[in-house]
Amino acid sequence: MSFVKNRENRCDFMIVGNGDLVFVQVRKARRVISTLEEMEREFCEPVMRLRSFPSSGPVTRELWTYTRYRIWRFFRIDDTTIVEICHDGKPLKNPFIEVVRTRRAVGAKKPGSALVMVS
Repeated sequence: MSFVKNRENRCDFMIVGNGDLVFVQVRKARRVISTLEEMEREFCEPVMRLRSFPSSGPVTRELWTYTRYRIWRFFRIDDTTIVEICHDGKPLKNPFIEVVRTRRAVGAKKPGSALVMVS
């Protein structure tokens, strides 16, 4: 399904396959590392829009964020919480370590540049 980008859309795109339906919003994050509570506060509008979709069985809702350092984080939006997930949709066991590992990998690709952790 094609979406024309506008402020009224509840998602940016849908992923359909293997009997699953995923509604996705993509947003730019200001900080590399934030807690789940901070992420939910910063992205309250897209999270509320995603929560307006029914979520049960094969239907899920996701928020994908990226930073100016090209670091992506993925979140499953449940009815009352958000859960950080891997790119394959499985929950992260330790989100902070995974984000730091990703940050190091991105930094290694850009010789001569330094990444600054914003806190």
